[in-house]
Amino acid sequence: MIKFFRQIRFKHMNENKTSRYLKYAIGEIILVVIGILIALQINNWNEDRKTRQSEIKYLTNIKLDIERDLVALDTQIKLRKNKFATTESLILHIDGVKPISDLDVLSKNVFSTINEERFTPNNSTYTELTSSGNLSLIENDSIKRLLLELEELYKDNQFGIEHEAFEYKEYINKQLFKFVDMDKLKKAFYKKVSAKNYGLNFKHFDNLLKSLEYKNGLTISNTISQIFIESYEEIKNKSTKLLEIIKKELKND
Repeated sequence: MIKFFRQIRFKHMNENKTSRYLKYAIGEIILVVIGILIALQINNWNEDRKTRQSEIKYLTNIKLDIERDLVALDTQIKLRKNKFATTESLILHIDGVKPISDLDVLSKNVFSTINEERFTPNNSTYTELTSSGNLSLIENDSIKRLLLELEELYKDNQFGIEHEAFEYKEYINKQLFKFVDMDKLKKAFYKKVSAKNYGLNFKHFDNLLKSLEYKNGLTISNTISQIFIESYEEIKNKSTKLLEIIKKELKND
């Protein structure tokens, strides 16, 4: 087309028809400008498409992370509630409110007090987003806001885990290692054999259950468990909400 205009332009120049030459020259310029604009539009469309593809990839991976987290959270909440009930039972026994007549139950309850439950979030996709500076790829503000809120809850969770580890070591584990044969207790906990078969009896727990430090450790443990249960419920609620928004976003693609 441009070649065609050029031939006409030269023809009119030769015929000394200046006005017509100018018209065709302007037409040629307009065609060039239109071509450039179309090329830019195509380029912008391609860039937008690539950006959207990257966003979809991140959202898909975040969705998978959240789905795994929700399964882990349900498990952790259940474990924490069981741990709380077990520890509360020991405290009531120490206070003389609830006598324990079953040696196997006592052995298992005491051993369970050293078990440390841990929730580790699958936030590798979010970490990659922020470290690479690609968080701006996520256009939905609700998704970004929930991701940031969850990240703050994850930090609180990690701080709580570190704090709990110290409390366990200082107030529970030390007393257990001091007053109880951990090898016998471990076998009684994991194997389906009576604690008596490993030489355990109620007297083996007397000094432990008379330890004020151990009781205080149990009290602290239950306080921490309550905090974790509430925190995990909040993380679960926000994660569920985020998952629903992401599913809608992916469905609309």
